[in-house]
Amino acid sequence: MKDLLLPRNLPVLARLVDGGGHPPLLAFDYDGVLAPLVPDPDGTSMSRRTRSLLTALAARFPLAIVSGRSFARLHRVAGRAAPFLVGNHGAEYLHRTPVPEAILLRVRRWEARVLEALTGVPGARLEHKHSTFSVHYSQSDRRAARAVLGAVRALPGARIVPGKNIVNVLPSAFPSKGDAVRKLLRHLGCQRALFVGDDVTDEDVFALPRRLVLGVHVGPGPSRAPYRLKGREEVDGLLEALLRLAREREGAARRARRAAARRLSRLAAPRAAGEGP
Repeated sequence: MKDLLLPRNLPVLARLVDGGGHPPLLAFDYDGVLAPLVPDPDGTSMSRRTRSLLTALAARFPLAIVSGRSFARLHRVAGRAAPFLVGNHGAEYLHRTPVPEAILLRVRRWEARVLEALTGVPGARLEHKHSTFSVHYSQSDRRAARAVLGAVRALPGARIVPGKNIVNVLPSAFPSKGDAVRKLLRHLGCQRALFVGDDVTDEDVFALPRRLVLGVHVGPGPSRAPYRLKGREEVDGLLEALLRLAREREGAARRARRAAARRLSRLAAPRAAGEGP
């Protein structure tokens, strides 16, 4: 992966922002990207600086947050920073999506099985997310990790998405984050997206064709994304670079309009001077 913020790679962002007249979609994971990754399932809010930069970018581009959080929890922490919110790894598209009762009952049965299997396992806790759930555990506790993975892998018809100190459990028919980004592109009439993520679940987006998505992986480790940021502390730098490029493009467009107006004015002046009574 290439470091996106190196000067030699910034033209990649410039071409994305230009978009050939078609504004790109800017999309981000939340935890570990826009806000610090914390053990509390409720997470934490993004910084005032990050929120301000997102708001400025959302005034210029279609902007979305695509998160593993439930839509309700994502809305609480993200607020109005992004016009478009997608929760539950793509399953809750722009709102809390109604789910058939049969699927909800199946997920509740899964939760009961997992809770029973994890009785006595220290540090493991289940997070209910309406139509899906996650199990949090300590990465340093190998016994807990084995117990959690063994419990969720025994669930019939479940799709397991591992993450950082977490395992996400979804019905296998549910969409992925990649599906959600494709849907956003169609919905918003965008031809290409920037997507910034840090976790295993974001690889579904990075696997999309590069003509559709410019993928940026945050942090160390392997990824399908062609570009990376060294860590979450560089995300604001990326947002600032995008905003600077957008403003430069706006300035160039204003200068071009003024130059065109002056040319028209000069062309009209001789005709006006030659007009008689």
